[in-house]
This record gives sequence, structure tokens and C-alpha cells, in this order.
Amino acid sequence: MFTDQMVHATLQTWCDNVVAVGKVHSDSGDVHAFATQVLSDNYDYGAGKVLFKPTLTHGAQTFRPTKAGALSYFVGGDPEFPDDKGFKLKPWVKVWYNKLDYVLHGDIAIVQCNVHFIGADDSHIFVNKSFVFKECGDGKVRIVLHQSSLPYQP
Repeated sequence: MFTDQMVHATLQTWCDNVVAVGKVHSDSGDVHAFATQVLSDNYDYGAGKVLFKPTLTHGAQTFRPTKAGALSYFVGGDPEFPDDKGFKLKPWVKVWYNKLDYVLHGDIAIVQCNVHFIGADDSHIFVNKSFVFKECGDGKVRIVLHQSSLPYQP
């Protein structure tokens, strides 16, 4: 059964991973390998289907049902996704969530929140997020839905 603590731990891990990917890149590490591992550990691409709509995508590549598409959005460099610049490479030095609300339903949590990103250049953005987290058969929690959008500006 999914718990409140699992929701908070999974969101915190997601936020920490955004910072970690940028740090690996800044430190000239193997960001591709690191981000691939983050995806394997935290998204259910290996055992199931993931519905992923990144913030800054459009047209035919709006949705990223494959691990390769998600990786490209995170770190860029894939000629199949020419508009991807690597969102997680900025680097972001602090990432946190607030305005959290969620529903627990058996082995899943349906989550909405805002996520704030602070860049090394002191820039600040926030996005609206929806996630579905699933407790998988191996006991790990993985993302099966990740939708992200910029707040509505009337």
C-alpha cells in the first residue's frame, strides 16, 4: 500500500535527481550514463509503460513514451529529438516541490504539485506537475505518469 511517506520520499528523490544530473554534467562526468540510470531506477520504462509529457515539448514529439525520448529531454544530444537541449543540464542547484496534493489508491499515488527550480545563475522557474507513482513488484517506487506544464499566464 502506498503511504504519505512514500509520496514525499519519491518527490524528494525526483527533485534531488534533477540537481544530481546537472552536477554530473558540470563536473564533466558521464551525464548520459548517469541520467540513464536515473531513468531506470525511477521510471517504469523497463517493466511497463510510462506516460511522459515534458514541459518544453511540442508537435510530434510532445509525448515521450520511450526511455530514449525521456533521456533526450533530460540531457539532449539525440538527433531523433533535435529540439531537446537537455533540461536537466542547466545546472539546477536547488529543486523543491510545494502546493502538494495527492490521492493514494492501493499500490499507486496520484500526485499534483508545483516544482521550483533555481539555476546556478540564480534564475527561478516553477512548473505544474502531475505524477502517478507505482509501487512495483520489486518493491521500488517508479513513475508511470509524468506531466509537466508552465503555469497559465492569462
